[in-house]
Amino acid sequence: MWRDFFGKLFALFLVACLLVALVSSGGWKTVSEVIGIGDPNASSDLTSKEAGASREPGAKAIGPGSHASAEASPQPTHTWVIGGTPTPKATTTPQAGSPSPAPQPTTSTPETTPGPASKTVDYTTALNALDGIKAAKARIGGYDRARDFGGWADQSKMMCGKATTRDMILKRDLKPSTSNRDCQVTAGVLADPYTGRTIPFKRGRATSAAVQIDHVVALLDAWGSGARDWTHAQRVAYANDPDVLLASDGPANMAKGAGLDFNGSGEYSSQGTGAPDVWMPSNKAYRCDYMAKRVAIKAKYRLSMTPREKQQTVKYLGACAAGRVG
Repeated sequence: MWRDFFGKLFALFLVACLLVALVSSGGWKTVSEVIGIGDPNASSDLTSKEAGASREPGAKAIGPGSHASAEASPQPTHTWVIGGTPTPKATTTPQAGSPSPAPQPTTSTPETTPGPASKTVDYTTALNALDGIKAAKARIGGYDRARDFGGWADQSKMMCGKATTRDMILKRDLKPSTSNRDCQVTAGVLADPYTGRTIPFKRGRATSAAVQIDHVVALLDAWGSGARDWTHAQRVAYANDPDVLLASDGPANMAKGAGLDFNGSGEYSSQGTGAPDVWMPSNKAYRCDYMAKRVAIKAKYRLSMTPREKQQTVKYLGACAAGRVG
């Protein structure tokens, strides 16, 4: 009798160990999907502390142990928000000639919803900021996106699960949005500032590309206007700075490309925007905000503009400030 008792007890112990191993290794998710017990992909709205980010297909996450996190990034020279409520932050005086990437985003970063309805921009402030932006020829040679700027940064320590910068921006810009227990945004609705359309988002191989994360000042533009002289850590910080990023319509983001005609050939002249060297969104109501946001980013990171880019930006923002564009 005792032999049977201890035999059953040992068998229960082995079953318990197996269950613990399945749960801790993530194998339970596969078992749950096969036998239909439990919900391996339960979705829920995340609090600001739990806001997550999913990775672009093929993108490499930058973790705490990577080269990108080995160096501290200096504070930005200033912060003024385009398309949301300006939030003053403490500033430091960087050394002359050095870029000023922002630190990694924290849970206290204010959420803003960019879009045509956001009219808190002071275009005169943008015009004044242009005075401090140097005009210089772009140096775009030698650019390699993956090597120079890396992929989406791992935000799991600040948030949870498998969060990266991509879903942090999706969580900020999609209203409403839902996320799974890995803190990855699985669905939502985007009021797209670039096209003015309402775009449903659903996470998946065939659907995720409908909403993409755009670098308003593209990485190639940043590289050619000063980022090539930064450290790798500073470039990774730029690529993951929420102030630089915007959820947008996928096709519009792809059409934008580098967002700037470096050779002054009038590549974007057909848009009829009066700024033929600068790509503009098709949503006319967002063009002034978009142009002002470009200025904010270039001023913050001490990036240069080509002479034609600066001339066209001054002209366009001047019309915005005078109320002649809308």
